[in-house]
Amino acid sequence: MNKYLLNIIAALCLIACSEVNLQAQEQKAGEYQVKALFLYNFINFVDWPAESSINSSPTINVCVIGEDPFNNALDEIENNTVKGKKLAIKFYQANEEPKGCHLLFIPASEKRHTARILKSIRDTNMLTVGDTEESARQGSVIGFYIEQRKVRFAINIEAAKRAGLKISAKLLKLAKIIKVPED
Repeated sequence: MNKYLLNIIAALCLIACSEVNLQAQEQKAGEYQVKALFLYNFINFVDWPAESSINSSPTINVCVIGEDPFNNALDEIENNTVKGKKLAIKFYQANEEPKGCHLLFIPASEKRHTARILKSIRDTNMLTVGDTEESARQGSVIGFYIEQRKVRFAINIEAAKRAGLKISAKLLKLAKIIKVPED
């Protein structure tokens, strides 16, 4: 093959690869917009115990620990009202202890640290949502997963009980139920 033809093939490969990468990035962005809306809706279908800080707080604090995969998707739900309170979005570094959170999102980038994070908040009434189905098996209350190109979620019943959270039957009907015995 001549040099000219090789350059054309290389350029076409670069264009094709960048289109695939762009499509993957667009799909990721859409995935996290959907996940942000799920977080908002989860709050509507979960009841916290009477002694929880959610009842005395002026806001409902949605927190992300570690890398933020949402980009600007959480901006769409911030300051919206749920249960008569505005949503506030907070970010924590992976090594920080998340305080004052009512819902804690643990991204896939933190999956190696999920057990440590969950242990650090074990005696709180936080709704924990992991970015993988495995996180629900590890002890988060809810874990996202992708099935047939759709965002789905699993609920760990024991983790919800341990956190003192009551999950609506309507939400449970939509979820895959994970039953992991308490340790």
